[in-house]
Amino acid sequence: MVIHRSYFAIIPASVRYDNRLIPSAKLLYGEITALSNERGYCWASNDYFAQLYGVSKPTIQNWLKSLEDYGHIYREVKYRPNTKEVEARKIRIINTPHQENLVGSSKNLDEGDQENLVTPHQEIYQDNNTSINNTFNNTDKEEVETSPVKYSTEHFTLASKLKNNLINDFPKEMKKANLEKWADVIRLMEEKDDRTIKQIEYVINWLPTSEFWFGNIRSAKKLREKFDSLKFEIKKESSNQQRMKKPFIREEPLPERFVNPEPEPEIAPERQAEINAKVQAYLNKKGGG
Repeated sequence: MVIHRSYFAIIPASVRYDNRLIPSAKLLYGEITALSNERGYCWASNDYFAQLYGVSKPTIQNWLKSLEDYGHIYREVKYRPNTKEVEARKIRIINTPHQENLVGSSKNLDEGDQENLVTPHQEIYQDNNTSINNTFNNTDKEEVETSPVKYSTEHFTLASKLKNNLINDFPKEMKKANLEKWADVIRLMEEKDDRTIKQIEYVINWLPTSEFWFGNIRSAKKLREKFDSLKFEIKKESSNQQRMKKPFIREEPLPERFVNPEPEPEIAPERQAEINAKVQAYLNKKGGG
């Protein structure tokens, strides 16, 4: 029996307007957010979602895959020792900002396509009724599970952002991208290279504005290798912009005669009286005429 929870579901703009997602995948995202309110992550199985929406498990698998491929969720999977059988799975939400390039994307799937999406990741979808319970009465062992994942949600979010920046221009290459490896490289950038999350995010956001570097940074590994060069390029660009904003003023020294003008020569009283008499005579003549 499917248990209906009363938590609010949230579908942010980054998901609502992502035209690469079919409407049902967006609805599933909302359900995941509602279930995540209870423990901070969603632990429901594919069988649970299949019963909830009245579709097949492969359909649910494809919806989840599309949400993960486009950077809206990620999954932590724990396998039974020495097997490929899934023991536990957690679905976590990635709070990515709205990506303007998602609106009007050429890849717009409709409801009729949902059964024919690409084959899901094999290692992710080998869950079954014996490995993950179909209801919410999970055992305590999942609560105390220690995830082998070293990177944090912040690292994975940055990896997803880097991929989303590239996916429209390099779709085939980005389809093969391993976000978990990318997230771990970003973790190393923070822990080993002393890069801050804010610095890494700034550089990732800047990359699409650079015609040269955007095409050359196609992985987290390359981002780490070239980070110092990228910082230098951003600094140089910022400096050039500041110079462009400053108005050009040509400065030349004034001539000496303007800086230290010579005093007017003094006129002797006799000479001044003579000048005044001539001026008066001229005025009298002009008035009489």
